[in-house]
Amino acid sequence: MKLPLLLVTIAVIYLSQGVGGSKILGVFWTPSKSHHILGSALLQALAKKGHNVTLLSPFIDDVDIPNFKQIKLTGIEGLMKGMANPKNSIIKTLFVFLQHMRSSQEDFWLAEPIQELIKSKEEYDVAIAIPMLYDAQLALYHHLGLPVIEFFPGASNFMVNKYVANPNIGPAASFPAVDGQDGSFISRLLFATITFVMRSMEVLLVDPPLQKVMDKYIPGCPQLWELQKNISLMFVNSHLSIEPPRPYVPNMVQIGGFYAQTTKKLPDNLQKYLDSAKDGAILFSFGTNMKIAEVEKDKLDAIMEGLRKIAPIKVLFKSEIDLKDAPKNVLVSKWLPQNDILAHPNIKAFITHGGLGGNTEAVYHGVPMIGIPLFADQKTNIENAVKSGYAVRIFYEDINQKTVDEALEQILKNPSYTEKAKKRSSLLRKQPMNPMDKAIWWVEHIIEHKGGEHLRNLGMDLEWYQLYMVDIMLFYLVVIVIMLTTSILSMRWIIRKLFFKNKNKTKNKKSKKE
Repeated sequence: MKLPLLLVTIAVIYLSQGVGGSKILGVFWTPSKSHHILGSALLQALAKKGHNVTLLSPFIDDVDIPNFKQIKLTGIEGLMKGMANPKNSIIKTLFVFLQHMRSSQEDFWLAEPIQELIKSKEEYDVAIAIPMLYDAQLALYHHLGLPVIEFFPGASNFMVNKYVANPNIGPAASFPAVDGQDGSFISRLLFATITFVMRSMEVLLVDPPLQKVMDKYIPGCPQLWELQKNISLMFVNSHLSIEPPRPYVPNMVQIGGFYAQTTKKLPDNLQKYLDSAKDGAILFSFGTNMKIAEVEKDKLDAIMEGLRKIAPIKVLFKSEIDLKDAPKNVLVSKWLPQNDILAHPNIKAFITHGGLGGNTEAVYHGVPMIGIPLFADQKTNIENAVKSGYAVRIFYEDINQKTVDEALEQILKNPSYTEKAKKRSSLLRKQPMNPMDKAIWWVEHIIEHKGGEHLRNLGMDLEWYQLYMVDIMLFYLVVIVIMLTTSILSMRWIIRKLFFKNKNKTKNKKSKKE
């Protein structure tokens, strides 16, 4: 009797895990630590659920999970080089990317782990990958015969909507280069114009060289546009608590907050520092891509002087360089566990560049922000936070003593910012389903059904002008023009007939009288 009972117990455990024991390949190739942190958190959770996970990334985590294998990617830094510059517009950023891509577009394929995958064709059940302007990698997953789940570290926008035909219209489909979208004609015109220009540049300038390198390393692979249309699922790191509500198709899933809910014990020195901050503390971080060494001296001096003035409030300041003249109430460190620090009850505010990861963590822990957006989606993220009332914004070019002092005074002395942050925190925390559990459920769903064909939006089979009914609108326009033209011509004909008829009658009457 004991053996059947044991078998039943094993079966129940296995079934409770869904498709436990599946082989998952994670490819988070970007040399951005913030992207890696998000991807690794998800993949580690999948490993703890019982799946066999392999993560390819430029970074290696110090974790001990038996079925979580990490393989380091090297030599691909050029693909993202120069993109984190606050002085660049998104158009300039794309041109910088194009320049580096031309010289280093093969680096991804030449990486030893990628070459090994191509040769071995090791079997996996699903690939979870980060897109980030390098869709050539889709050829690799096609070569391995894998359904693909794309993980985007930001909110949805036109760059990722294309994978699943998610609506890309109006202010609801926010675009990082357009601040303060308000639904006005000018705002929508600007949004549509930028979207059209950017998408055209992508199709004409980005995709062709990607297709060329795909054909070189995966001969006979389908066209890039075909692979882009066969994404099984798209994860976006967003939630209605940190962005305006917007439409989502079934295979684009919000998992915002999945990472922020997991906090670890702080190192002893940081724990003691924050515990002793009886008047409160502030965290300052420009993320993993922007370097403090790149901040102009006058701007950095203004920030430091502003932080000095708020003593005895303490400050944790992330900087890759030593700041010997830092005020006494400022502790400088090359690396800070951001999420764990934000969870400390003595943190009063977060001075941030506005990356969605940090934004989400701040919202989750109910911490108001001073946002200094630098590039990419950060302008939109901070704009959303300002509109929601839990952030003060300083544009990078406007950093001076006056703006820094005013922002600090607002965020520290006006309780409404903290109140709004806690309200947003409640929205993010109280979801129908835990976001990490949701993400795991969807990964297992794709594995179980060997892809997401059943979730595929029929809009993926339409051209853009069909999806947004441009052809229908043009048809209506032509019909209206024809109807108006016909009506005008008919009226002219009728008037002419009546006019000439009356004129002829008058002439006839005159002739009879004569």
